[in-house]
Amino acid sequence: MEFIKQMKKREFIEMTLKTIAAVLAAFLAIILMESMIYGINVNTLKTVEKNTTTHSSSTIAYCLKESDDKYFVIYYDETSQAQGEALWFANANKYYTKAECDALKVKEVKYQAPSPFDFTITATHYVVMSVFVVAIGGFFAWKFVKLAKTYKDIEEEFNKTGTISITNV
Repeated sequence: MEFIKQMKKREFIEMTLKTIAAVLAAFLAIILMESMIYGINVNTLKTVEKNTTTHSSSTIAYCLKESDDKYFVIYYDETSQAQGEALWFANANKYYTKAECDALKVKEVKYQAPSPFDFTITATHYVVMSVFVVAIGGFFAWKFVKLAKTYKDIEEEFNKTGTISITNV
């Protein structure tokens, strides 16, 4: 019986480590996918013409440094969503100098890239990420229950017959 308890403990530890590894791999996959989506969206703003020249007092300009004195500007307008327009826009293939960025007539100029949490991650993304992680957790919970049931059957058989029969089923 001591052998069975030892094996059970080892298998539960192994299953726990597999679960941790799977959840960490899921988070890594999520981070990589969101990075890819972010990169695609920034590249689209840089290359696809969505010419806009109107800026309001609620517009924030994100100046992304491309080279020494060459900046690409992404605009974020808080009021455009209420009007049914895009929140994020840019003048494709147009670059500014630092002085031109400072002279922009907007609410605020930031010399950084927008955060993915503001730029690309939406409520839909959070739902998909949650479902993905819960599905992985559910799969391993099912495996834990199945493993516990198998060991319960083995222990009952050992208590009745005094032998252990291990099959590859």
